[in-house]
Amino acid sequence: MDPALRIVVALVLLGAAASKLRDRRALLAAVGGHGVPQALRPAAATALVAVELALGVLVLIPATARAAGVGVAVLGVVFAGSLGLMRLRGRRRAPCGCFGGTRERPIGWLVVRALLLAAAGVVIAGGWLDRDAGATALLTAAVAALAVTVVVLTVLVLALFRQVGVLEARLGPRAALELEDEGPPLGRPAPPAAPLARDGGELLAFSSRGCRLCAELEPALDALRREGVPVHTLIEDEDPDAFAAYRIPGTPFVVYAVDGVVAGKGLVNTLEQIEELIAIGEERVAATA
Repeated sequence: MDPALRIVVALVLLGAAASKLRDRRALLAAVGGHGVPQALRPAAATALVAVELALGVLVLIPATARAAGVGVAVLGVVFAGSLGLMRLRGRRRAPCGCFGGTRERPIGWLVVRALLLAAAGVVIAGGWLDRDAGATALLTAAVAALAVTVVVLTVLVLALFRQVGVLEARLGPRAALELEDEGPPLGRPAPPAAPLARDGGELLAFSSRGCRLCAELEPALDALRREGVPVHTLIEDEDPDAFAAYRIPGTPFVVYAVDGVVAGKGLVNTLEQIEELIAIGEERVAATA
């Protein structure tokens, strides 16, 4: 078997696993971005690294290469499907999580990469690189068909993303995405890891370097400051303890606290969503008064 493709796939998998081991905090955040509940994220992160390490080694061994190819194909398809669901939930960009770091990239590009990994796994699993010269035409046709399939799937996924974007534009701003198992618990004192005065309403804005949406929200946060709302910005690589304590699933994420108690939280994209989150928080405080 020509080892070139197997070596490339092994380097990708082993490099991804090594990067995840170097930055476990970024790994847990990336796993959370895929919708894994908080309690299951450590186990899911450990399992993911173990699978990548195992496949990276097994794909190099001729006796186990085809079985490992099946695993690589499944892993790529699972990643692509999870990213597609993330996009349908409203996310346009996400941390890659493949090679560590927190830089966010367009989800469409991440889907394409996952499908390419799956395609490489299919080629290895099929043992197409084992064929002799007499089967060159069959191999070429099979690879061409696979390439066309990947291109068609990519176009369909990107078209779906575009339609979702058009629908979002027609519907207008949505409410902040507030999930019970993400972020600090509502109605409980805010963790002490953030610089809160705990006097009146305050907004914590969690951001990441390289996050386009975070940068686009800066004027909105400045407008709130001019209106008298205390706004505290926390950057992921500067305030890792606060991100961990507040269970931040991704950025931009905001938490609204009144007298040090969490009244609202959620992923946001616009000033309107932040203002609605603040209004809902104030209503909750008034209802419990």
